[in-house]
Amino acid sequence: MRFTARLSIFISLLVFLTMILALLTSMVSIYFVGENKMEKHWHALASTVDQALIYQSPAVYDRWLPVVMFATGVHQLTITDEKDKIIYTHTSESKPDFWERFHNLSSTELILQQHPGYSMSITYANPILSTLFSLPILLAIVTVIVFISLVMFWWVHWLKQQFRGLLLLEERSLRILSGEREGVTTADVHEWPVNTSAAIDSLLSDLKNMSDERVRMDKLIRAFAAQDAQTGLSNRLFFDNHLATQLEEPNAHGVVMMIRLPELELMVEEYGKESVDELLYMLVNMLSTFIMRHPAALLARYFSNDFSVMLPHRSLKEADAIGAQLVNAIGTLPLLPNIAKESLIHIGICAYRQGQTPEQIMDNAEQAARTAVLQGSNGWFIDENQVTNVARGSVRWRTLLEKMLSQGGPDLYYKPAVMVNGDLNHREILIRIHDGNDVLQPSEFMPLVQQFGLSERFDRLVLSKTLPLLDRWPTDTIAVSVTVDSLLKHSFQIWLRDQLLEKAKSYRKRIIFELAEADVCQYSDRLRPVIRLLHALGCRLGIVQAGLTVVSTIYIKTMPIEVIKLHPGLVRNIDRRPENQLFVDSLVSACEGTHVVVMAASVRTQHEWETLRSRGVSGGQGEFFARPTPIPFLKEKNSRQKRHF
Repeated sequence: MRFTARLSIFISLLVFLTMILALLTSMVSIYFVGENKMEKHWHALASTVDQALIYQSPAVYDRWLPVVMFATGVHQLTITDEKDKIIYTHTSESKPDFWERFHNLSSTELILQQHPGYSMSITYANPILSTLFSLPILLAIVTVIVFISLVMFWWVHWLKQQFRGLLLLEERSLRILSGEREGVTTADVHEWPVNTSAAIDSLLSDLKNMSDERVRMDKLIRAFAAQDAQTGLSNRLFFDNHLATQLEEPNAHGVVMMIRLPELELMVEEYGKESVDELLYMLVNMLSTFIMRHPAALLARYFSNDFSVMLPHRSLKEADAIGAQLVNAIGTLPLLPNIAKESLIHIGICAYRQGQTPEQIMDNAEQAARTAVLQGSNGWFIDENQVTNVARGSVRWRTLLEKMLSQGGPDLYYKPAVMVNGDLNHREILIRIHDGNDVLQPSEFMPLVQQFGLSERFDRLVLSKTLPLLDRWPTDTIAVSVTVDSLLKHSFQIWLRDQLLEKAKSYRKRIIFELAEADVCQYSDRLRPVIRLLHALGCRLGIVQAGLTVVSTIYIKTMPIEVIKLHPGLVRNIDRRPENQLFVDSLVSACEGTHVVVMAASVRTQHEWETLRSRGVSGGQGEFFARPTPIPFLKEKNSRQKRHF
């Protein structure tokens, strides 16, 4: 309860008790004072009757005593002697007035002093009670109560107005404590106390500056570890790490392209630095535009005038088409007239498969690029002698995916995520599909699922098979990945909400929906309503592939995130890569002061795990802990006695 509400209630209660106490004491005082006066009044009446008995007989009393009884409000008077014999009695025949009907008659017995043993009993309507409960007095009391109530109402209203600034300050403080940072940096002009409000404004301003500086520093660290300073593309180190991670996946294959541009440093003396920088900007923009069309593709600046492209799970035929498009696009660039377009781009293309080393692949790509340069004009050369092409065409992919969806969706596996103390944090649900004897990884087929517009159907099937696992593991948390394409569709949101509402809240609290970091940052505004819905239902949010792209870490403060998982490319051989260690330090520092847990994905060696622990990582998963395990859906639930990872 707020301070002003407590104060208002306390003051109102004090005023109410004071009013009741004043009324009660006033009524009791009037009653006892009246009783004292009435006692003297009846003693005077008894003295009169006592004196009359000396000179008059009781028969004469009927001449004057009824008049006295009526004047004094006595209804009945009885005189008895020492033998309790009634010597005189009289009852008034007057009807009681309206107010006398609402209370009982009072009676008293008086001793006659001049006649020992004689007594006089009278019954009367108590005038004190009649006065207290009379219409004027009641109206006066009601008027006082109404007046006091109006004064109290005005007082409470005035008190609220006086403390309105304090309420505004308290509301802003509650918003800050709840984690809100937007819209609270500027105080309302009515906030009070003024100095406290100004102090909060100053601290929030300093905190915002520090947060902005932290975000800027985090981006610089990410850029240092993964970005080329001049072009903004990924650098050679990041490309090699990503390629090495890709080659470690089962059945890994794809295409690497080496795009060689002219020696830009030599062109500066001939065309000027501004013209060369403009040429570089146009060429990089053209490359980025073409590469963005292909999901999971990676473009990096490998050397000063060499750019490398990795196309996972793509064929040489597709790479040949991309090379042709790039060469044709050169002719459409608005270059300066004195810059020759005939020898601006040379592309070397080679395929790769699991089992090769990154050095072998890049040597093959560079040799192919050299061959393309020797050909003279703009062109590309494909090295087809190194690796057998195993890529599937788009028709075969669509047929495979449609068949998989019609047969109930992908197969599910789980992989445990373990904390540094060995406790199980959650079980991550993995998906696989089969093409004959080949087991395909998500990195291979998920880009095609999104490209063919099958994301919503795919995610519905995965979640339909995942939610029943909450009953199989009644005490464990389950993490499942969901594509942004599905979450942004209203139909999928409605379906997901209905599916979750069928589960108890205790079940929904054990679900972690995992989203890619790049997607969360790119679609943050559109994702906020969906994330609020999931958070209101009790579900939790996790981030995967952290560090894959250079993005701001501000989402850690603005979204209810509980788990962040490092990209496997950062984890691989992190004990020998100081730049990756620096990135992990930056991410862990960004999560300080929050409930976010930083975990590592695809940990494979003891050295990697020890390095990650020393850098503040709270948990991990990968082959170092346990290999992915298939989930049988028709077998008994795992017992807690035989629980295993």
